[in-house]
Amino acid sequence: MKIQNPKELVGKEVVDANGNTIGWIDKKWNSWNQEHPGWFFGIKPNENTRNNFFIGTHKLFPIYSDYIREVSQHVMLNKTMDELCRFWNKTIPCGPTKCPTDQLVEMPVFDKNYSRVGTFQSFIASEGPTQQYGILLDPYLYETWNIPFNTLMPVPTNYITYVKDTITLDKTLDELKEYWKKYHQF
Repeated sequence: MKIQNPKELVGKEVVDANGNTIGWIDKKWNSWNQEHPGWFFGIKPNENTRNNFFIGTHKLFPIYSDYIREVSQHVMLNKTMDELCRFWNKTIPCGPTKCPTDQLVEMPVFDKNYSRVGTFQSFIASEGPTQQYGILLDPYLYETWNIPFNTLMPVPTNYITYVKDTITLDKTLDELKEYWKKYHQF
């Protein structure tokens, strides 16, 4: 769904396609592609969702605007809890190992020279392998590179080489900047 005013969604209750309450929208981020999907949202899961579906996590559950069916007094998604869980609990390639997506959310990201890039916030869920991760850059990079603040920047899955307490990429900051400039016009 094309979202005209994402700010008004923050604080709204979120329900799945079956009408089950999931939680509420706590944050919003610009997408690297303004036309499709346009926005990413972080859902703060309610207690029932945390305990029964998302393994007790207190992290924000990321969705993108294509998941939204309609907006009224609440935000209704076009996915069921089972469909959401399939992507949230999915393991994804992280260099030589695989990691659960929920483990990566809110984890610091560094380039191959150990310079801080930002924080892992989201992913594009698909039936096959996850194709892109969304990283919220550190503020100095937005300013230095003249990228709009609060924009999640994409990182292909094969860029991750190592995960422990942080995520390490196999690219330098300059290589990431060139990638975003070439493929995403930033």
